[in-house]
Amino acid sequence: MENVTVANHSSTESPCYCAVLKKAARRVSLIYDAQLRTAGIRTTQFSLLAELSRDRPKPPTMNELAEYLVVDRSTLGHNLKPLLRRGLVGLQQDADDGRTRRVILTTKGAVKLSEGRKLWQAAQKEYERTIGKGMAVKLRNALQALTILDAQ
Repeated sequence: MENVTVANHSSTESPCYCAVLKKAARRVSLIYDAQLRTAGIRTTQFSLLAELSRDRPKPPTMNELAEYLVVDRSTLGHNLKPLLRRGLVGLQQDADDGRTRRVILTTKGAVKLSEGRKLWQAAQKEYERTIGKGMAVKLRNALQALTILDAQ
């Protein structure tokens, strides 16, 4: 397990909210990636598999999946490639529109997601230990509000 250390910097070092959020996100990703490494997946891949496992009337298109994950389509393509190669996800032609492809979670991907969920749970606990459960919940709730800003 990698030890995540946080340097003691003064809060006046960077007044940029975006820069601090990105640094914090990278620190948190290190915790999750260290846990998920055992399953052979990264945090971004786990999130993608989890999103595909959600109950929907139809599997998402590439554009819909990119929108759900709040990433651009090229980033989604980059993240999908290794999962496609490993058979964890697949592309399926839409029944109504043959030009549209939908992204599906394969049986192999569902097994990998299940394996990853146990490791993700360990990462959740480690993160809560790192910053305290109360702070973790408050921070998650505040950041969740940011994810729906453009939906309003």
